[in-house]
Amino acid sequence: MSLLVDLSASSLDPGYAEAAGRRAVSGGGDRATRPGLALAVGVLAATLLIVIAAVQAHVRAPAAGRTRADLAATVTRQSQAVAALARDVAGLRVAVARLRDAELAGSTDGAALSARIRAEELASGTVAVTGPGVEVTLGDATGGGSTRNRVLDRDLQAVVNALWAAGAEGIAVDGQRLTASSAIRQAGDAILVNFTPVSTPYRVQAVGDPVAIETAFASSSTAAQMRSFSQLYGLRFDYSRQSELRLPAAAEETLRYAHPVPSPSTRGGHR
Repeated sequence: MSLLVDLSASSLDPGYAEAAGRRAVSGGGDRATRPGLALAVGVLAATLLIVIAAVQAHVRAPAAGRTRADLAATVTRQSQAVAALARDVAGLRVAVARLRDAELAGSTDGAALSARIRAEELASGTVAVTGPGVEVTLGDATGGGSTRNRVLDRDLQAVVNALWAAGAEGIAVDGQRLTASSAIRQAGDAILVNFTPVSTPYRVQAVGDPVAIETAFASSSTAAQMRSFSQLYGLRFDYSRQSELRLPAAAEETLRYAHPVPSPSTRGGHR
């Protein structure tokens, strides 16, 4: 009976119990806590990395903001400088034209040549022009985000072509004078005219006989299509006669070819 009592009271051999006790005292408990310690170190390292990244981003943010502000200020200054130079160039071109006309006015041939030059300048858009005409206004629908609710480059192209066909002598879109080499193109959500962005509402000004231009334009298929777009999608489309419009000169055109005028000594074929 004493053996059964001993087994029931202590099922573990005393030797095993003693060995287990020595193992716990010698470091067995440290091995048990190592996984928890490794996890805590990993969490601490990750937290430290996140804090360092946040601090660096906070430090760099003002520098990035200053860089953007500096670039914007530089673009503004350069744009103003270019605009001032363009005004100077326009003034010099007017002065040169006046001197040229004064020199050519001394003879009949010179006066005829001067008139021809002025007509060519008007056709090429290289001189400012003032006179009566028609103004067409196109605008996006209020609050419209779809392309159907916005004026597209092809809409402006169609209106400009219809005005040329109606007899316009000169056309400008938002102050951008159109020439034979002008382009109206879409760039993302913006429309570029002569590579310059323009914004809604778009003003298309056409100089010429206002009655003839308005009559022909109003009966064109382009005007009918734009009226349909206005009713369906809410686009703004209206036009009216103007007693006086002023179109600026276009940018200087690149000379592509030229022929020298023969001098009196070479007209007979002798040099």
